[in-house]
Amino acid sequence: MKVDFFIVGAPKAGTTSLYHYLNEHPKIVMSRQKETDFFSDESLQKQCLYYGKNRVDTIEKYHNLFITLQEKKYGEASVSYLFYEDVPDKIKEYNSNGKIIIMLRNPVDRAFSHYLMDYRLGLISSPLEEVFERQPHNKKSKLFYQQYIELGLYFKQVKRYLDTFRSENIHIIFYQDFKNDIEGVIKKVYHFLGVDNSFKPGVEKTHNTFSRPKNNLIRIVYSFVGLRKFLKWLIPKNLVKRIKNTLFKKDEKPELNIQLRNKMNELFVEDIKLLEELLSKDLSRWKK
Repeated sequence: MKVDFFIVGAPKAGTTSLYHYLNEHPKIVMSRQKETDFFSDESLQKQCLYYGKNRVDTIEKYHNLFITLQEKKYGEASVSYLFYEDVPDKIKEYNSNGKIIIMLRNPVDRAFSHYLMDYRLGLISSPLEEVFERQPHNKKSKLFYQQYIELGLYFKQVKRYLDTFRSENIHIIFYQDFKNDIEGVIKKVYHFLGVDNSFKPGVEKTHNTFSRPKNNLIRIVYSFVGLRKFLKWLIPKNLVKRIKNTLFKKDEKPELNIQLRNKMNELFVEDIKLLEELLSKDLSRWKK
């Protein structure tokens, strides 16, 4: 077998929802583990950057994540693939006809959503403003800046894929379009992948929605990756969701303070202009 298509990012731009909706299609098989990170494994290990996922570092482990069936399209979603420079060439070497799906979101909104996720996981306690201002007292400040800011500098990341793969093998989705018309966007993805686009997934079901720990103690305990992995192994799958619902509460997302938003807009605006030219796409809504 060979994986046919790759959702390569960006993080917090709808990739989890797309992964689940595509997995419902009768002609598509997605990897059992979202975020295989197979083609970015070396880079992630160098940075000690992972969220407690099972490491997939051999082709055997990679292919074992798929249920092998005839006449299916195999796909995976690893948001780290967009950022790291060597990944497009690695995917091309693996499958020269591979199809690439890129999902992009307003980089300020993406950064804030990514920060909120990591804060919920207990991976960061510093305010986002300190990360943006590169205040050096935190030994992971450089890594946090990469995760929340540099990942949103899309121009070079997208260009690498356009330079590596044929344009007809790349499909770009904008997060706001996805939110406004999920069925329409997915129908275009089905067409891009060459499967029946009349199939309708259960788009009424939401994935990866915002929640927060019910108290600070839960957030601190939840930050221990090893403990989370052990408990996930120990507790039956049907109880995991019930326990999460007990410990976490659905909530409205906090709003990013307007002063910080304006500062971040200024940082991203030149990169957005370059991306507009590259894609011949009006992204003025991102620059407001």
